[in-house]
Amino acid sequence: MKKSSLIIALLVSSILTGCAVNLPFNNRLNYTSISQLSEIQKTKEIIVIKWNPTTFPQRIDIQGSDGFVGGGSRTRIPTGVALSSRIEEALSQFVQLSPSGNPLTITVDKARSGFEYSAGIFNITPAIDVANVTFTATFEYKNEKWTKTFISALKDPKIGGSSQTGLLDSAWDDIAVQVAKDVASHLNK
Repeated sequence: MKKSSLIIALLVSSILTGCAVNLPFNNRLNYTSISQLSEIQKTKEIIVIKWNPTTFPQRIDIQGSDGFVGGGSRTRIPTGVALSSRIEEALSQFVQLSPSGNPLTITVDKARSGFEYSAGIFNITPAIDVANVTFTATFEYKNEKWTKTFISALKDPKIGGSSQTGLLDSAWDDIAVQVAKDVASHLNK
């Protein structure tokens, strides 16, 4: 009796303990996003992007999913890496980036990548089918300072998810496009 109780306790604790999940994320803008940015009027401005905190471009969050499936997982989500690289690529579509440019300081007030895994007992590999990304930042360029919140909420209608990480990648792309359009509206005044 004691042996079976011990085995059951061991099984339950191993099921409830979170496991590490490493997913294959992309850190580049997709073609559709770059196409959307081609509509922005190019400017002669030469800027250098300064991140605050300076460690934001290397930030990797270790978190569980927002949903029941994978809530106890320890998933490595490269929120800072993905957003900063995409935002820089998005801005480079209409301004010149150079270390000797005028500084555009981006102070990250909040950056969160929420996600949910597809439910289902037969899912061998986790697929993200809900992505909720929030990015709040204060921008400073020359004598102008403004704060804005950008939100992207996507849901994959396919049961089981279409891609392991594609939905969260798309949400980050969406945020980068929103940030670029906002910055462009301030630079092209």
